[in-house]
Amino acid sequence: MNLLGQLKKKFKRAIIKSVSIDTAYNNLSKHNVVLPETIATPEALQMVFMGEAKLLQAETHSTPLAYTVILEDVFYCPEYSIILTKDRKIISDSQNVNKPIEDFKLDCLFTSNVEDISGYSVIWHQTTNNYYHTLIENLPRFYLTSLHNVIPNNDNHIKLLHSRKIFDMEKFYLSKFISPNIEIYPVSNQASRGTQIFRLEKLILSKFLNHCSSGFIPSKYRNQIFDKFLPQRPRARNKRIFISRKQAYNGRHIRNESEIIELLYRYGFEVYQMEKIPPEQQIELFYDAEAVVASHGAGLTNILFSENIKVLEFFPYPFVIPHYYYLAKSMGHRYYYLCSDCQYNATLGWNNDFTVDIKQLQKILERF
Repeated sequence: MNLLGQLKKKFKRAIIKSVSIDTAYNNLSKHNVVLPETIATPEALQMVFMGEAKLLQAETHSTPLAYTVILEDVFYCPEYSIILTKDRKIISDSQNVNKPIEDFKLDCLFTSNVEDISGYSVIWHQTTNNYYHTLIENLPRFYLTSLHNVIPNNDNHIKLLHSRKIFDMEKFYLSKFISPNIEIYPVSNQASRGTQIFRLEKLILSKFLNHCSSGFIPSKYRNQIFDKFLPQRPRARNKRIFISRKQAYNGRHIRNESEIIELLYRYGFEVYQMEKIPPEQQIELFYDAEAVVASHGAGLTNILFSENIKVLEFFPYPFVIPHYYYLAKSMGHRYYYLCSDCQYNATLGWNNDFTVDIKQLQKILERF
């Protein structure tokens, strides 16, 4: 990086500050408190995690203490889906990704284009909003926010703020928890004079129920939320699922997928593309699963709806991206993984195309 770039980063770090809810508002009433839950993860110490997730590696893994608070007179920045204090510090608990301070634009955080939103508000969209983030982060957090006894009964109208289109998938999952007192309230991150932020009179804000890079949701809340979507019948346990990313727009394609499919067929697997299957049918499919094989991707989130299955996850690099490892462990699934020997490509991020080692795959399938 050149000297000018280094100076810009240093300047941003000096100007932009981040603070937790506990530090900024240590005397607020905490509602819907969710105590930490712990699972044993001894094999994690033998795995090679991606850099930003290495702090999670330990003999055990626990969810964070989560709760809901009401914040008054704070700012909402839709471009980054973050909350700012009165003095424009970022509330770290409002983010669902580890974004470096220097990546934020100063004009987004300190703009004078401020619009007031009165009454109570909650926020739906976050920085990332694919199928995984919707089910693992956004929905549990919204569920925690929407529980009773947070606001007075005589003043219970709530605006659900969203800065992007709410997709059909999101509507499907939200439908179980949207009550008549919640108003869908779109906001824009742009005004005629540039970047727009909003001053919220009263924000109902819940902390995330899991850590970044971990799909582990406390079982009490996982069951309360996702049991609402499960079929009311016995599980067939007759589906062996291979999730193909052949049509995925953002890469992570398996170069030798036809060879992989040929091998998987011999073990009773069928090929599915999640992009072509509505959420309710995905739930039915994974409800009856006994084994799932897939590249790292949002389709694996559906193991939420399975019971005591075997999961094999492919990675495009020689390290593990552990979101679904922790989800599988928390669900009681048997988890296997197979890494590629491709070198990490910073331009492509996690979306590098890769080749799966057939011999290694067959060894794991034999263990299945």
